[in-house]
Amino acid sequence: MQVIKFGGTSIGNPEQIRIALSIIDFNKDNIVVLSAFSGVTATLCEFIRQANNSDFDTCKKKKKKIEDKHISFTNELLQSSSITKIALNQISKSIHLLEKFISRRINSINEKEILAQGELLSAKIIYLYLLEREIDVALLPALNFMRLNSKKDPDLTLIKKRLSSELKKYTECRLFLTNGFICKNHRNKVDNLGRGGSDYTATIIGNVINASVVEIWTDIDGLHNNDPRFVDNTQAIRNISYNEACELAYFGAKILHPSSITPAQSANIPLIIKNTLNPNDKGTVISEYTIPKAIKAISAKDDISTIKVKSGRMMQAYGFLRKVFEIFEKYETPVDMLTTSEISVAMTIDNNEYLDKIKTELQTLGEVEIETNQSIICVVGDFSKNNNKLIQLILDALVDIPVQMISFGASNINISLVVDAKDKVETLNILNHILQNELCLTEIQ
Repeated sequence: MQVIKFGGTSIGNPEQIRIALSIIDFNKDNIVVLSAFSGVTATLCEFIRQANNSDFDTCKKKKKKIEDKHISFTNELLQSSSITKIALNQISKSIHLLEKFISRRINSINEKEILAQGELLSAKIIYLYLLEREIDVALLPALNFMRLNSKKDPDLTLIKKRLSSELKKYTECRLFLTNGFICKNHRNKVDNLGRGGSDYTATIIGNVINASVVEIWTDIDGLHNNDPRFVDNTQAIRNISYNEACELAYFGAKILHPSSITPAQSANIPLIIKNTLNPNDKGTVISEYTIPKAIKAISAKDDISTIKVKSGRMMQAYGFLRKVFEIFEKYETPVDMLTTSEISVAMTIDNNEYLDKIKTELQTLGEVEIETNQSIICVVGDFSKNNNKLIQLILDALVDIPVQMISFGASNINISLVVDAKDKVETLNILNHILQNELCLTEIQ
């Protein structure tokens, strides 16, 4: 059995839905994971934000936008009045839920219920569309089997047990649909898997059913070797390892969330990223196999803050770093990069929610300097051979770019640099010239 995931852009309108579904081989066993229709989750997030700001007129507009979109999709996709009525009833239930919160603030539990409506509606409408076409299909509600444990991690053992139970209800069926992103937590409350959650759903399912492959269908021909929004002449990467893909995803590549790679990697299931609008392109295969190359790809992560703590007490001080990281742990703020010297430690974070409080507590340990609006540039490649020459090549090329931090050594596939956000695009383009200079890279290897 294989797992196929369609993102919001792949099902962004009725015609794209038809195209996406035409990709499925109905003669094979498939579990199809569906995101919300394009733009719906963003609208729901805005609904929540405005409700908590007491802007109830805007809430009504957002509710109407969601209602109109799903009714429009339903009317264009479905022909049968009885099946259309089922879809409209589901839409009505979701809209009624939103209406309950138009005139009051929304707590975290209700927020998760609201955000779940996008995936609940998209799966139901597409399920009804397939039924109307007389395709043998079963809808597996993700809320019946996707579970988080008390640490907010997927409970793979329980998911496997419950999903197996769901599948056994349909012994003759070969096509299954389910909701991406949404789940329940260990308290049996509606929750979600966070950003990139539908990809995560797909790879979790792939892991627990030991799928032959997990296909992620989006609107681009796989992972690119640089950011096509800022760099011309980028190319799709055809083969990349799990670890390389994870580095790129963690440090800015938007196509795939790093968490979604782990379930596939632990079960050694290939991940294939393909373009719904160009299905004949082979996309990017993520697996244990990789093609060695000096520089394989470059990505950038924005909205970074650098924090430097200077302290004479740090020198040979047992437990100093532990005290620093206890502060970040207290405020549940992960650190991306870390460099140290005898008298200072520098870190980067991508979440400024508690930055002022973190600064206040760090000042008890030493002098604190903070720079916001920074970018991490991640260069992924083969640094295991002649890495000094390759690093020198990179730094020489960036001689006119003020580099704030450099991190290298934790792995032989990645070097990361911090630059000011205003220098990000220039940095990406400079590095792209190195990436494209095959002769130079061949000489280094």
